[in-house]
Amino acid sequence: MMHLHLNDFKSAKTRIESHIKKTTLLRCNTLERHLNTPHRLFLKLENEQPTHSFKVRGAFNALLSLTADQKTKGIVTRSSGNFAQAIAYAGQLLNIKTRIVMPTHAPEIKKLATQRFHPELIFAGTSHEEGDRVVKQIGLETGASILSPYNHADVIVGQGTISLEVYEELPTIHHFFCPIGGGGLMSGCAAAFKCLNPEIETIGIEPDGAADYYLSRLQGKVVVLERPDTICDGLRAPQVGALNRPILDQSVDTVATISDRAIIKAMKFLKEHCSLTIEPSGAAALAGLMHHKPLLKGDTVCVITGSNVDLSAYEKWMEEDDDRI
Repeated sequence: MMHLHLNDFKSAKTRIESHIKKTTLLRCNTLERHLNTPHRLFLKLENEQPTHSFKVRGAFNALLSLTADQKTKGIVTRSSGNFAQAIAYAGQLLNIKTRIVMPTHAPEIKKLATQRFHPELIFAGTSHEEGDRVVKQIGLETGASILSPYNHADVIVGQGTISLEVYEELPTIHHFFCPIGGGGLMSGCAAAFKCLNPEIETIGIEPDGAADYYLSRLQGKVVVLERPDTICDGLRAPQVGALNRPILDQSVDTVATISDRAIIKAMKFLKEHCSLTIEPSGAAALAGLMHHKPLLKGDTVCVITGSNVDLSAYEKWMEEDDDRI
């Protein structure tokens, strides 16, 4: 197991802070009233990042940690969208060649948003496994460093810098809600929080149709999903990463699942009450918080992970009758 220490996260924070935004920690009084809770509820708005997703943290930390030779040869990665944008943006800014394997069915908004940073894009397959095979082949042919969107030490530590920002502003934090897809964000954040204060309760949220890690903990064995099925395209990993799993096992206190319907309700809440247009993956943790209110015993932070959503799909979700979802 990879052992993470507070200095790892502090070093990453120093390394990347000139390239990213220190995002808003917003107290959401409307949410407190909506849930009728006496506890303070905060949203960590990672949609404010330059590519509208938390992924820039791990992308910059990974690229800035490359050796001079590795920077010359560039990197190759696989992503459905948000990490693709982040790594392309970071690569352009740092003048490091990036090759990105995207699934053929990636959302159009994420394809176009990635292309504007001029990486080398390769469209291949529809599954993580197909993409990973192409990434491996490109790495062998070009000497490019292979970079996982979540199963990579520098990515994990970079994502964990969110926790340092939160703790600086809110040292009284009692609960932290965060989505789990491949596990890069939650493993980094949960490990960082446990370094800061082991009493902080970390709560991971997965969609019902992509609940591999929830099922793994429930059954006491690794569960791999054949076809994850959720509107959260950023949370469709068939299983959490090999590096992420032991960190999650050690640092995440509770794992819960939430329906796509509940995620749409959370998206509607964010639009109607906070004027935020958030993608399904970005609202999953809030859906978990809204559904699991009885867990709350103190100051609570929920990370809003991104806002890169296909607007035509988003409009359809917003038009759905609340009684039907």
